Amino acid sequence: MAYAVQSDLVPLRITQQEATQLTVDVPSGNAQTDAAVTAQIITAALEEASGMVDSYCRQRYATPLQQSDDVKGKTLDIAVFLLFSRRRQTKISETVSQRYNAAIQFLQAVSAGKAVLDQPANATPQSALGSAQGSERDQCLRFRDCNIQGFV
Repeated sequence: MAYAVQSDLVPLRITQQEATQLTVDVPSGNAQTDAAVTAQIITAALEEASGMVDSYCRQRYATPLQQSDDVKGKTLDIAVFLLFSRRRQTKISETVSQRYNAAIQFLQAVSAGKAVLDQPANATPQSALGSAQGSERDQCLRFRDCNIQGFV
């Protein structure tokens, strides 16, 4: 689930012209075809960026996260960087790099418990849902040396 859509990206972070330049590899001369390619690549970048946000946040919050301006902003900053990264010959602007780095640093701080997102505090993080501990019954059924005493 993407935390932002193309209409959030354009014009909040990049112009329509930049979006086309960053996504259309070989202009077809057909505006509809080029727009479809742009939409497809932007959607993929937003989904990848959302996945990155989730990867940092799932230690502390249930994912997918609830929609919020903080989550959307971090997703957009990462997506813009990913789009510029597609063009190896294009120098990524300092602003784009700084926003990307700030987003990643913030997400790392969230993961480490040093920063918080505007998400419900009572949400169960996925790391707790997939806990290795399990129930008492599960502990008894696990293969361990103490469980096979007397059988060997």
